[in-house]
Amino acid sequence: MSDVAAKDSIIWTDDFLIGIAELDYEHRMLIKDINLLHQELSRHDSQDKIKDTLGDIHARMQAHFALEEHFMLENNYPHYIEHKTEHNDLLDEYTGFLVHFESEGDTPSYLQAEEILNRWIVDHIVTSDKKMSRTIR
Repeated sequence: MSDVAAKDSIIWTDDFLIGIAELDYEHRMLIKDINLLHQELSRHDSQDKIKDTLGDIHARMQAHFALEEHFMLENNYPHYIEHKTEHNDLLDEYTGFLVHFESEGDTPSYLQAEEILNRWIVDHIVTSDKKMSRTIR
């Protein structure tokens, strides 16, 4: 494994903690999956392996968003619609890449998917999820 492949794309820090144990665990697992994708891309693993990881991330995102949305509804989060819209937009964008991978399978698109996931971790967890947590705790 090269030095590039050994490095994580996202380093978990307490900055990602939102103070809700179940959601913090899910965020940690999503980051773990994104780092696995980064390593597979860095090693130039097979497209089938990368597609499997992308599919696993998609499934985890869907389950995580459902859990988070349930939590927001249970706690009468006033910005639920706005937050759910962010989830839907991200899933739509990510699903578009998955469809493209199935038809094209090109590495630049894989790298774009990694960039989308990295941006989501930074932007969504650190801003929207923390805002939600501060409001309902």
